[in-house]
Amino acid sequence: MELSVKDRLYLPTFLPARGNFKDFNLKKDILRKIAISDNERKEIGLHENAEDKRIEWDVKKERPLVVEFSTEEAEYLRKACEKISDEELPDDMWATVACVYDLVQEQ
Repeated sequence: MELSVKDRLYLPTFLPARGNFKDFNLKKDILRKIAISDNERKEIGLHENAEDKRIEWDVKKERPLVVEFSTEEAEYLRKACEKISDEELPDDMWATVACVYDLVQEQ
């Protein structure tokens, strides 16, 4: 699965805040796989704009992250996407949800 920086920033926000120990470990492993390293932050200039509190980076320098999720992680992501389906989210966040959901469905 290829994830953009925006996908990697949004994905943690729609994962459940609570769960059992297995869910906790799945979430921890997913977050570890999609983390943006300090080196990558420097390369793309990832920073928070102090004026409007928005996260910004140079999209021209961005490279998608290719990540493989286990069957259990994919199922956890699928359930997380389904769980938030009735919430109100910004359109670009729904694009990430749809992308992740479609990709885990293929696994």
